Amino acid sequence: MIGEPMDNIESEVQAVEVAGSVVSGGSYTSNTRYDAPIRDVLTRLGYLTDDQAARVAGHASERALDFDQAALELGYITTEDLDRAREQLITSMALQDVARRPVSDELVVLSDPASVRAESIRMLRTQVIAQHIKNGRRGLAVVGSADGHGCSWVAANLAVAMSQVGFKILLVDANMRSPRQDQIFGLDPNAPGLSNFLSLQVARPERVVNANVLPGLALITAGPPTSRPQELLSGNRFRDGVNALLREYDLVLFDTPAANTSADALNIGAAAAYALIVGRANHSFYKDISTMADQLAAARCAVVGAVLNEF
Repeated sequence: MIGEPMDNIESEVQAVEVAGSVVSGGSYTSNTRYDAPIRDVLTRLGYLTDDQAARVAGHASERALDFDQAALELGYITTEDLDRAREQLITSMALQDVARRPVSDELVVLSDPASVRAESIRMLRTQVIAQHIKNGRRGLAVVGSADGHGCSWVAANLAVAMSQVGFKILLVDANMRSPRQDQIFGLDPNAPGLSNFLSLQVARPERVVNANVLPGLALITAGPPTSRPQELLSGNRFRDGVNALLREYDLVLFDTPAANTSADALNIGAAAAYALIVGRANHSFYKDISTMADQLAAARCAVVGAVLNEF
């Protein structure tokens, strides 16, 4: 590698601000292919009549809105109605009977909550809430320049820590080259996951969600191995699926493969719109981190901060 090691740390995990502007978030691409399930739930619950649903569909088309947003704009439903409908939709479509093993001790916020490592994760959680979620942003890709920097560890522990304070969290293992979240959370690596959705084996992303892995935390595993992860992650189906999921959770975290081995992390970051860079003390080089930040910016992914990992 070229550059100087990142070895000037004060704590084991430290969030630092990355220079550069942050793109404002909150907009989602309308995609009528994903509207039918939420429309059906709203109708089934009695929040919309068939006539109102038809009017909403027309309004959504005219205004280039998603069906649920069009229903809100017309005043046919309230945000509380929509929240209840989304909750029922996710619960009904998620994987409910997947065999689960105990979670790994790597989840230090559970296994060793009084440790310095767990406290460092909670400090990172505070910054993510203050600088990301409170600004209305919902997507966050966790990326690293090389293997062994701890992206999976940071993503898993941050997801659990966020769920512990009442946020509705989805963790997506988008590392289809060497996935780890199924091991950390005790799930079957061959159960339906992201690869099934992207390869058209499953119609909607909600159908590969493992609901309530922990209270407030859902998980999409990488799924069975695939020979073409980069093609799948660079397609519109991945972006459309991400947009659908962003509307259902307070925060969607994406675990990604190392940026120096493929372009996967850039594709994932572009879909999530925001990224958190993970470096490893005495292993990561400033130039590599800077180059990756520039590449993410070129992919229209705003880098909101960095974590220096010493584990």
